[in-house]
Amino acid sequence: MPLDSAVPTAFGDVIDAHTHLFTVGLLEEVLSKQPPEAMQRFRKALEERKFGKRGDELLDMTPQACAEWYVARIRSAGVAKALVMSVMPDNQWTREFLVAAAGHIHALCNVDPRDPGAPELLAREMAFGFRGVKLLPVNRCYHLSDPACRPFFDKAAELGAAITVHYGVTVDPSGDLRYADPTDLSPVARDYPDMPFVIAHFGAGYLQEVLQLGYQCANVCVDSSGTNNWMDVTVPRLTLAEVFERALAALGPERVLFGTDAGTTAPYRAWIKHQQMRVLEESMLTEKDRDLVLRANAVRIFRMDEALS
Repeated sequence: MPLDSAVPTAFGDVIDAHTHLFTVGLLEEVLSKQPPEAMQRFRKALEERKFGKRGDELLDMTPQACAEWYVARIRSAGVAKALVMSVMPDNQWTREFLVAAAGHIHALCNVDPRDPGAPELLAREMAFGFRGVKLLPVNRCYHLSDPACRPFFDKAAELGAAITVHYGVTVDPSGDLRYADPTDLSPVARDYPDMPFVIAHFGAGYLQEVLQLGYQCANVCVDSSGTNNWMDVTVPRLTLAEVFERALAALGPERVLFGTDAGTTAPYRAWIKHQQMRVLEESMLTEKDRDLVLRANAVRIFRMDEALS
């Protein structure tokens, strides 16, 4: 049965501003466009029908059935809406999923900003209703400060796109830490001051650099998504409460967004939601500021309460 259109969120609701989506149909479409030697990690997942560290079952559903399943899943965890981070470009399966999700789930598209065709692809995706872009410089090995990316950023600014960026450590074995430092974003954030940039996972091991970047550029935000186990390899070691405290002090509650990094194979990361909400409840934040982190910032930055165009 088709989902009813989503209604605007309200004070006290929770939006997960960083989730993922991997299914058999999505990967089949993506890999059909790639040479046989490319994307071996995903080819193995498709062949085995398993994905992630724990080898959980890769979902085999139509976009419509997956949307209904996904919405029921986040609702059971007390989450009103979610934002999916696409890691594959130009994917029709995801577009059909978003239509079926009826505004309960939105998404960021994926492009390679160096590609001469990136501005045109971004315009098509934004016209469809994607809320912005997820960029993966560490995984795809590029610098956002590369002049080749400027035409893409010009178009993103024209379209009013919001951008989430993964810097820092990554579980992707093909990642390259030479591209992990968030300060590489400095000239871009400086030159596009009206474009919001959200650094995922508190910078994933580069918290100090993110906070320094945020001090310099008022359009730089962070999301809290994931296990944040990068704290285990940070010297001196930090607690999650300390990470939140420093991010909130440096950036203010208007530039911190809640997320879990939940995928679609393992169960929804309700334990991360519980853990982070407890940290926020035990902080000195007012109820209004907690609402900014848990809901309102995502509504403002990613237009989560607007209908799909």
